[in-house]
This record gives sequence, C-alpha cells and structure tokens, in this order.
Amino acid sequence: MGLSGKEFFVRDLIIDDQYGVIKSTATVQDAAKKMKELGVPDLVVVEEGTEKVLGVIADFDIVQNVVAEAADCSVAKVISTMYKIDPVNLDTSVSDAFTRMQNLRVNVVPVVEEGKLVGVASIQDCWSYIPDVIPDERGLIPVSNTRVAEFWFASIAAVSAFILGVLFPLVGVFGFFIAEQADVMTLLGLADVRGGLLYFYLFEAHGTDFFVPILSLISQGGAIWGILIAISTLLSIFGIIGLLALIYSSFADTRNIRTGNMVRILLPSLVVILLVLEWIFFAIGFAVSSVPVVVGVDPVGLTMSILSMILIILAINRDYIFKEKGLIESEKPEVK
Repeated sequence: MGLSGKEFFVRDLIIDDQYGVIKSTATVQDAAKKMKELGVPDLVVVEEGTEKVLGVIADFDIVQNVVAEAADCSVAKVISTMYKIDPVNLDTSVSDAFTRMQNLRVNVVPVVEEGKLVGVASIQDCWSYIPDVIPDERGLIPVSNTRVAEFWFASIAAVSAFILGVLFPLVGVFGFFIAEQADVMTLLGLADVRGGLLYFYLFEAHGTDFFVPILSLISQGGAIWGILIAISTLLSIFGIIGLLALIYSSFADTRNIRTGNMVRILLPSLVVILLVLEWIFFAIGFAVSSVPVVVGVDPVGLTMSILSMILIILAINRDYIFKEKGLIESEKPEVK
C-alpha cells in the first residue's frame, strides 16, 4: 500500500544529523578532503561568521564544475561551485522538500530550525513519505506516469531524429541539394559532360552514372567545402552523442538521478545547430563556386531534416508534453 494521500512533514523524517559543514571561503580542495575524511558525498556550505546556510556542495558539483573545467581545486572556492537550494524547516511538507531537490536534480536539502542548521534530508528519505499523488500539471498529454512516458518519447524521438537527420543522408537515402551533373563535372575540370542530376548527401554526391566525394570539391570549389566536410563529420559524431544524451537523461529522470544541462540540452541542441549549418554551408558552397552551378533543394531531404530538428527539440522539452492524468497507485512501501 502507499501512503493514501496523507501529508507528511520534514519533522516526520529521521533527520540526518551526521552531516558535514564547510565555510563558504574554503576551497574545493578543502571540501574534497573533508568529504573523504567524513565519508560523505555532500557538505552543507555556511557563511563565514554568520553560519547562515548558503547551499550544498556535492562530489558531483566538484567533478562537473571544477575537474571537468580543468580548474585549480586549490584556488576555486566552495561558494562558486556549490548548488543553491532554499533550506527547509521541520514544518515544511515532505512533498515540498522532495520537489525542491527534484527540480534542481540534487540529493540533499539542509534542514534549519530557528535559523540554525539541524541536519539534512535526502531525496531518498523523502521518497517513502510523499503522498501517493504528486500531480504533474505542466504538460499537455495526460498519462499515468509522466517520467516513463517522457523516457519512451525521448528515446523514440531521438532514434527517429538520428535516422532521419544523420543516418539517411549518410548512406544516401536522401540528400540536401540537387545539381546538374554537367555543371559539377565542369567545376571539377572534367571535359566529359554528362546529363542528369547529382544528389548531394553528407559526404558524397551521386548521379545516374557518376560519383564524387565532397572532399574532391575542395581543390576547385574552395575552402568552404572543407568547412562543410568538418560540419558533416561533427554532425555524424554529435548525432550519436546527442542520441545517447537524450536517452540517458530521460532514463535518469525515471530514477531521480541528476544530469546537467550539458547532457540534457547542450549536446542534443548541437545536432540541431549542425544540421542548420549543413544546409547553410551547402548553399554558400554553391553560391561562391567559380563555375555557376544550377542547384535545387531536395524536398524530401529538407522535410526530413526539419522533422529531425523538431523531434530533437520536442525530446529536449519533453517535460512540457506529458502531465499526470489522475490518482495513481504507488508502489512505495507503507510507512509505519
């Protein structure tokens, strides 16, 4: 059974008073040493002199904000690395405490009483005490479990976007632009003039009886085609990375695991940006060509690229698509 909708408060939790505290003026290296000494993954950050709670620094923050940025741990300050979260008090509802941590995707919130720190509450502590119903009313489509729905939607959308926007242009299912085969052969300095159309894909162009790598256009068409090759390479790489990032971040949401904006937003967004640049630099390459080339847009390719970008944007903003449709039975154990 669940908790039958009964509201619980922080005072109902077993507050962890075995917490570590560190001054805001300390360095990240000091924080890491103290975490190791105490055997804890989080420290509450308090203001020097006033002991006012300012936030929490976690080992994840050190890795993501200091180590990954190649910053000097002996110089970087705790206050610039910590996450800021409003402390809760004993009369704060467990649902509120849980929501604060969930929104920031963190594991710990400080607990204060009359302005003094009395301990910390973890998201795991809160999980068994929250009511059966925590309605998610932000989205549009009502579902029984928003996190699971968001995971499957993001996964399917990410895979579809990769296939349509990266894989198909890579293997030559459809392309970006269509040019007169004779114009391209003239651009390459070939005397053999043939008719027909040439379809430009990610790294190559195909005609009825003619094949040309995009790389071969650099010598005659200029450096713009070299830039285009670089963009195509990055699109192939980040297409896979963006796909995995969307699947991982949506799966992490189902487990209340915190993921940063780089994984949730930046990496998938790069795929959209690179797709746009691919179209732009193809157009520029034809426009500045030393030999006039008659080109047209591949309508199927353009449609699939737009659809791919829309799918990625929707997957990134999946939180706004689904909402809780009503009371659901929880599998959380009963608290006695």
